[in-house]
Amino acid sequence: MGIVLVLALIWSICWFVALGIAKERFAAEREILANQGAALSCTQEDWGGYPFHLEYSCRSPVATIVGRAELRSSNLLLVALAYAPWQIAALLDGPTTVSGLGLSPTKVDHQRVFAAITFKAEEVPTVSLELPALSVSGFGKLKQLMLSTRPSPTEGMDLAITITGLEYQSPDHVPLTVDSGSLLSSVVQDQTLKVQKFELQQGTLRYWGSGTLRLDSNHRITGKLDTETNDISGLLAVLAPHLTLSAAQISNLKTMLGLLGNAAKAPVIAQDGALYIGPFKIADLTAIY
Repeated sequence: MGIVLVLALIWSICWFVALGIAKERFAAEREILANQGAALSCTQEDWGGYPFHLEYSCRSPVATIVGRAELRSSNLLLVALAYAPWQIAALLDGPTTVSGLGLSPTKVDHQRVFAAITFKAEEVPTVSLELPALSVSGFGKLKQLMLSTRPSPTEGMDLAITITGLEYQSPDHVPLTVDSGSLLSSVVQDQTLKVQKFELQQGTLRYWGSGTLRLDSNHRITGKLDTETNDISGLLAVLAPHLTLSAAQISNLKTMLGLLGNAAKAPVIAQDGALYIGPFKIADLTAIY
């Protein structure tokens, strides 16, 4: 019994020392972010988790990037094992309100968001995130989003995303639904997104491709994706109501792609603020930020 009490006392001392170190490191990182224009504020902050965890809770968190964006949510909880503090679980309760340049405050409903973050010396953190039951009134909903990142062997960051149950709503068009989707890509040091493969599926209809994307000097998407489908007629039937093309242009597009057969290939090009399928302009592109 005496040995147990001594071990418990030693562990308690170690836990309080670890808690103190965690508080100091958290405050230092928070100050660094604040100097870079990013801030986190809470109506109430608490630390705890004894005996095996280190926990930080933030009620009514507000994350701000000065002059660009603001995110408000209900509750944020960060949890780490006391003996492995470099592995952190983050839980965010909704709803969340997002606002920013050109974006009025928008309410995003969602269930608890879970993220696992692993820090390693001199490397980009490894992140796994699960966002369930997301919905935005007047915009759409998503059953689930899964995202993971890791340091790339060739420098930069590998990024993988999967989605299920996407429904995009537009006041002027019929809803656009996607049963499932996936993305495998890498972000290299010059901020170019190299897409190894993306794929979207609706029923038996599949649409996939690969290519390279980046932002131009005006923060608009630019680049090219070489895409394919197993059913060009089905794909055009889904997309036609959402394209900014006249009936004649859609007919010409169908004719051009129809010459390639039902399983067709076509480049999607983003250039100078416009989006093209082959030679046909289908949409204007605005700045991301």
